[in-house]
Amino acid sequence: MEIRKLAELKATNPYLRLGTDVTELEKSIQTLGLIAPLVISPDNVILAGARRYQALLNLGHTEAPVMVIDRNPLEKELVSIDENLVRKDLSKIEIESHLRRAKEIYQKLNPEADIVEEAPENEVKKVVLPAEKFLNMVSEKTGLSPKQIHEAINRDEMASGVVKEARLKGELSLSQTNEIVKLNKEDQNKVISHLKDLPVREIKKFVKIAKTQGVDEAITATPNLPHQKEFQEIDMGLKKLIKKFKQLQIEGIEISSFPKETQELFGELMNFFDEDNFPSHHRGQEHEMESLQ
Repeated sequence: MEIRKLAELKATNPYLRLGTDVTELEKSIQTLGLIAPLVISPDNVILAGARRYQALLNLGHTEAPVMVIDRNPLEKELVSIDENLVRKDLSKIEIESHLRRAKEIYQKLNPEADIVEEAPENEVKKVVLPAEKFLNMVSEKTGLSPKQIHEAINRDEMASGVVKEARLKGELSLSQTNEIVKLNKEDQNKVISHLKDLPVREIKKFVKIAKTQGVDEAITATPNLPHQKEFQEIDMGLKKLIKKFKQLQIEGIEISSFPKETQELFGELMNFFDEDNFPSHHRGQEHEMESLQ
């Protein structure tokens, strides 16, 4: 541990998070002092602790305790990524990008698999590959499951720039993205405007057709109808409602057993199931609902 002048430190690391709100951190430093030192390289480049650095400057400090790490470039980059992964204000896109890069670095630094015994008395040995070691290590630090980490890395590797941009704008959900990235990046760019308004179920159908018959056939087979997402939400909601009512019927509970307010709401719902709103070829759910009365 050393003390360095803040003016000598270099905030040139691309992973640093400068310009964020550090008000709460300033209050903490004023009350408790700086608990964790800044992490720097021998040439004074900040590897971790950018927000602490910013807060100290805002408070008028001129010096700070630092921990100097003399590592190779990949190890120094991994330190910076590791610091960022436990932060709360990273976007999902940033987290996925950091995870992918961290995995690349970790596997370069740790290319060999580990051989471990399942139990001292057991001669059966387990091979733990670098990728598995990385997933378990990051899982412990972030609280994400190894499966979530694997999917996040896969999304960053497989998603085109256009898809990532759509996610940043909030135009794609995580579930939609997981299906879209199954297409090659060229096709993703070609069909993103069609897919971003489709529900996940239709995107799954699209991808299946696109892989066997091409994207043009897939577009024809999955028309982008107005309010399609809303229709699917209502459809799924009604199916869950019918299923729940049937479960209650088995237990001998009828509509008349519900509180008056619930019976009135159910009556309002049934008013929508008439010939004007639901033509005969769309009245399957109406018949199921009527059978529950």
